[in-house]
Amino acid sequence: MDLDQIKAFLTIAETRNFTKAAEILHIAQSSITTRIRVLEQIVGKPLFTRTNKRVTLSRAGELFYTYAERINSLAETGIETIRLEDRFSDKLVIGGPSSIWNYNLNEAIVNFKMSHPEIALDLMAHTNEKTIQKVIDGTIDIGIVYSRPRHPMVNHELIQEDYFILVGRDPSKLIDIQSLKSGGFLFVDWGHPFATWFEELVGARYVPGFKINQTALVVNYLMNGDFFGFVPKSFVDSYLQKGDLFELDHDLDCELPAYTIYAVYLKSKKGTMPTELGLGIVRK
Repeated sequence: MDLDQIKAFLTIAETRNFTKAAEILHIAQSSITTRIRVLEQIVGKPLFTRTNKRVTLSRAGELFYTYAERINSLAETGIETIRLEDRFSDKLVIGGPSSIWNYNLNEAIVNFKMSHPEIALDLMAHTNEKTIQKVIDGTIDIGIVYSRPRHPMVNHELIQEDYFILVGRDPSKLIDIQSLKSGGFLFVDWGHPFATWFEELVGARYVPGFKINQTALVVNYLMNGDFFGFVPKSFVDSYLQKGDLFELDHDLDCELPAYTIYAVYLKSKKGTMPTELGLGIVRK
């Protein structure tokens, strides 16, 4: 098994097409077909189900996909680290939800990079689950997650505690349960425990009419449309002070949940330079 086979597998899984995958990888279709055939021989099962109209992952392919991603990520990280060695004294990788780069760590990141030009810095956006997995794999030094992790290989540190508020541009609105089921409600999944709290509030079968999975975009939409939604108060403090957004009254018969941010890192890397540098950034 080699990296060319892994890359071929991942590209076909993404494009669902052998011809398109070959074009992306700049190789002949016969070459990519050979790579997959050899990989399937190694695995011992077909990785794709092929028909005249489409290509889909087989059950074995679905099981293999996560591991292939991790193998490819580890290899790319290793190669990049080696190539950076002559230009930088060290490398720091921080991963987490996209919102933290806009709302939480922007100033700290800028200050760090200006004061530590000798350190290569890599910022990655991932979900909670992927962030923790990449910390365990060693491809991320510091992970940022919304809920407290319980994996035995990682340490965690609470770096911010906030609370959610309902915000929008119209201060006259009074929000009730029916309002949350309207087209004006902008839903963002802020992770557990927010998702659990919200499901208990509106019911497990509720499907939002307007949903965003990029938390970094939510304020932009709230500012530029007649929408309202739940956001951590610290995200919108400046907009509230300027009168661009307003905290909305509601008669929801419940207490809004806390918003927490945790830093996670491998226990085996405690005290190392990348871990300490990363913690220094996120603590600010």
